[in-house]
Amino acid sequence: MSLEASAIALTTAVVKAAAKIWLGDRPIAADASAKALDLLEKQLTGLNDRRKLQLLFTNLESRVADRLLPFIDVEFRSLPENERAAAVNAVRETFDRAALTDDDLFATDLDATFLYRYLLRTVPGVTNLLPANGTELYQRVLRECCAYVVQVTSTLPRFQPGALVEVLRRETEILETVRNVLAALPERRHPDDFAADFRRQVVTTLDRMALFGAGLTEATRLYPLSVAYLSLTVSTDQDDVPGDRIEHVLPRTRRILLRGEAGSGKTTMLQWLAVQCANRELRAVDGWDDLTPFLVRLRQFSWSSLPAPERFLDDVGRHIADEMPKGWVHRRLRQGRAVVLVDGIDELPEERRPEVREWLGELIETFPRARYVVTTRPAAVGPGWLSAEDFTEVRLQPMTPRDVRTFVTRWHTAMGEDLDERRDALVTAIGARSALRRLAENPLLCALLCALHHEGNGRLPDNRMELYDVALRMLLDSRDLERRIESDVRLSLTEKLVLLRHLAYWLVRNGHADISAEDAETRIAAKLASMGQIDAGPHKVFRHLLDRGGVLREPVPGRIDFVHRTFGEYLAAKAAVEEDDIGVLVANADRDEWREVVVMAAGHAYPAQREKLIQGILDRRITHLGLVALACLETSPELPDRLRAEIHRRTATLIPPKNKTSAEILGKAGEFVLDLLAECDPTEPETAAATVRAIGLIGGQGALELLTRYGGRSNPAVVKELVSARDRFDPAEYAESVLADAVLPDGYLRVTDPALLEGLEHLRYLEKLDCWFESGHGDLGFVRKLPRLRSLGIGDLAGFDLRSLAGTALDRITLMGNPLPRSVDIGPLADIPGLTTFISDVETHGWSRFARLRHLEHLQLSWVEDPRPLAELTPLGYLPSLALYQVDHLTDLTSVSFLAAPRTLSFDSCAELRDISALTRWAASLTDIRLRSCPPVDLGPLGALSELRTLQLVDVPEVDLTPLAGKPGLTVRVTDDTRLAGADLLGPGSTVERR
Repeated sequence: MSLEASAIALTTAVVKAAAKIWLGDRPIAADASAKALDLLEKQLTGLNDRRKLQLLFTNLESRVADRLLPFIDVEFRSLPENERAAAVNAVRETFDRAALTDDDLFATDLDATFLYRYLLRTVPGVTNLLPANGTELYQRVLRECCAYVVQVTSTLPRFQPGALVEVLRRETEILETVRNVLAALPERRHPDDFAADFRRQVVTTLDRMALFGAGLTEATRLYPLSVAYLSLTVSTDQDDVPGDRIEHVLPRTRRILLRGEAGSGKTTMLQWLAVQCANRELRAVDGWDDLTPFLVRLRQFSWSSLPAPERFLDDVGRHIADEMPKGWVHRRLRQGRAVVLVDGIDELPEERRPEVREWLGELIETFPRARYVVTTRPAAVGPGWLSAEDFTEVRLQPMTPRDVRTFVTRWHTAMGEDLDERRDALVTAIGARSALRRLAENPLLCALLCALHHEGNGRLPDNRMELYDVALRMLLDSRDLERRIESDVRLSLTEKLVLLRHLAYWLVRNGHADISAEDAETRIAAKLASMGQIDAGPHKVFRHLLDRGGVLREPVPGRIDFVHRTFGEYLAAKAAVEEDDIGVLVANADRDEWREVVVMAAGHAYPAQREKLIQGILDRRITHLGLVALACLETSPELPDRLRAEIHRRTATLIPPKNKTSAEILGKAGEFVLDLLAECDPTEPETAAATVRAIGLIGGQGALELLTRYGGRSNPAVVKELVSARDRFDPAEYAESVLADAVLPDGYLRVTDPALLEGLEHLRYLEKLDCWFESGHGDLGFVRKLPRLRSLGIGDLAGFDLRSLAGTALDRITLMGNPLPRSVDIGPLADIPGLTTFISDVETHGWSRFARLRHLEHLQLSWVEDPRPLAELTPLGYLPSLALYQVDHLTDLTSVSFLAAPRTLSFDSCAELRDISALTRWAASLTDIRLRSCPPVDLGPLGALSELRTLQLVDVPEVDLTPLAGKPGLTVRVTDDTRLAGADLLGPGSTVERR
């Protein structure tokens, strides 16, 4: 048998093993001779369905072969082909003889290394006749194939009887997904490549997104995170910095504290970052393409000490931790080749949060070069909580209407059905109803809306109380009933809710985010003692709730929590009301971890209870509790006019809002707040900005009219909020009514949704526009409607046609975001007579294209792989200013010798630049030089530059100014942490500035 034939036979064995594990049928999996395909065929009655099943297995084998054949082709090529074929046949024999009996093989977090060890242990002797090199090849191929088994198994929907027809219907989608996940599997470079094994484990474990809704077999369906993920926007508290996608923020800092509300996507974002690092897909983020991600879920340590670095593998990599080379984690951290992703400060009790800060401080002090991303709910820790550790605080922003449309589209795509009509109907419904718009801004609730709309034939809840109620009914009851899934534990929906409320309320009362499985079962047992109608034992009931309920989960072995914290709060609120614990709710209303419980209790309560609850909150006479009472109006179906008026009166002192938190609470309270906001005229910038934020969150025509009052404000904070609110209204109407006279800071605006281009011609102060359209936009002719526009930034270049810019009045163009395709013709830019600045902030090709731009005064080129072709820029020899960023192999300045008499030169992140002696050729012209993130160089040649006035040395650790001794009139700018020598030797009029 040839090597290729042996490899193809092996793919059949691999898919057979994956199918047995997927089936979850222990007796079948334990029988090495059993054929999974035969078992599955028995469940199908139609000949055509059986043919489709056979074709599915054949195609799965082809997908595995597409990955396996190139791997085998390059491994051990020096071995004779017959010996390589023998090693491959031995791997096939191993899979064919394997009796898959270990329970861990059927776990949802099965990993390749566990399977590999299991097969070596249970199928011995197959390598006895192989030479030493053949045995090593056998081990390499077996380990590789184990990874394929795990990827195929984890990609397929969880198997349930009766689901095969649906699987066959989705064959194309499933095969494409399998192909994608196999293609993304990180390469192993050598037999002992532990780093690659860990990256694979990260991908296998974390590249999963739970999409609520119409899954095949369970209340949530798993889908590859790398396929379905929607990058969300984060913002800082700086008024002059617009919101940005997280991948664009990462290069600016090594440490990020990410705040986000419940369901906003914090954990999902960390998983995505981990998978992208493991797949080495973050090439667009400087320095992130070779990072090892360590995800630390703090909820796992509710009852134990926070982990030392050697325990960072306890979650994702626990099955391979014993293979880890000694000190491996420490070395990655110390070398700055790791990112520590810490999830959920808020999920630890408040008294333990200072411990987290100390733990992080110790890590950073020991490993300052590593990167850190930490998440929390906003109220869990105060502002500047990690400022001493130099963390940049960012906050996850609600999804924009464009994000919502993208999310809804991807959700319906993930369903693998022809659902365009239903998708469009949902998008229309969300756009038309303000209550749904507010719900859809949250990724979790948006997913639930998709599911409820899909299953309810267009019926959608109007408020979140009804949403949670319908969602819980769906998760706990209706899905299994519709599939006729039988269980040996019979619980009614009411009984399930009683047990879950009891558990949820216990967690809230005790300040816990999760609970041990043993304690959870004990809680269930205590409640069952009063539910004599249930004849199943506590263990069976607990396992049923965990396995079939869809509301509880076991994120790590032995620890139980709610699939989302909001569900726990909703259930706990109901339990508190049922137990008439109104006094407990009032007493805890000022605690952040109780706020949502109190607000939802107002929705659950009977009228008398609700009145007692809200009156009790008001009677505590704590100012900020007025906002809690105001928030209760969102969930309260009815309230006496007297009490409603009292809330309005008491919260009048909170209007206008003083900060973002107050603004967001007001925004949720409803349209009645508009009347209160209309009566105030805040003059303080922060208060005015918060007021605009609240009005924008309320939305509607009344909000639009009220925002026109603020359109002429010039304060940057107010203008930022006005701009942020525009995607909640009709873009053209909003631009004309609200933004026309807004004094944009520096005349700058950023647009991420093509729909928001409508009406920009009305903005009188718009001079600089950046367009970041992830899927391209095409025609840039809209620029002709903007006569005041001078600067244009363009992202996603493949989607644009630069010919539409010819003849415009632009003087600055920046190309951003993606490699500049060779097909992009920048020639038309030569027909812009006033174009003086051109920035190609992307990887570029074909330098002769840039030489056509004869009017330039400044040119910046980025991501240059080889500087030698810069000689093609000879026609630009007159250029006064040139900047080069991230230029590989730039050791000296020979490649820019085409310049005749430049005044300004900038070199950024040119890691190999050592020799700047060529600068002396421009001694009579150079006035400004900038070096950033470049290695130390001899500054001696600068002494000959008679016109030099400014020298910037940014992020250069050590600078010796001694060669510039006596240099007069020179301004040297360096960063705060730069170690300087010779600064006192500079000549008269020279200064050193730090920043």
